[in-house]
Amino acid sequence: MNNPFEDLEYLAEFLPEEGESVIVSRRRGRLVCESYAEPASTTQPTGIINREFYGRLVSINAKLQQFWALPFVIAVTAFFVASFLLQELIGLGWADWGVFLALGTILVTLPVFYVHWRQRQFFRTAVCPTLQQLMNDHQIDKYSLIAYLSTQRQLRGIYQALTRWT
Repeated sequence: MNNPFEDLEYLAEFLPEEGESVIVSRRRGRLVCESYAEPASTTQPTGIINREFYGRLVSINAKLQQFWALPFVIAVTAFFVASFLLQELIGLGWADWGVFLALGTILVTLPVFYVHWRQRQFFRTAVCPTLQQLMNDHQIDKYSLIAYLSTQRQLRGIYQALTRWT
């Protein structure tokens, strides 16, 4: 049997790097050091950390977000044109601000409904089959994917679409 100082010198030779673990046990009167690989503790579900899968999620999210650009540009332009025509042709002025407010409300809400309708159509026809295939390939269920997406601020669009339309 070794004295305690020899045991400490032996252990010092096997000190692990940061983040590694060592199991020290005594076998037949001798100290034995063995490296121990801890299971990776991740908060993300299995398969989500795959770069290809994450890249596809980002791409789908970008496609869902691009539906907003054109309808709002058209709505704002239509509001200005309609306001100008109301002032010039009908003769409405600043005193008739309620008409302009109603017109603006209509011209802002119509694109919202249109964009949600287009997003839903796109989600059902293109995104759902792709997501289903990706989830099958990576062995992830829908609720694990939703839980992961809820933690990713940049993927908020696809998270909202998944929770709204599935």
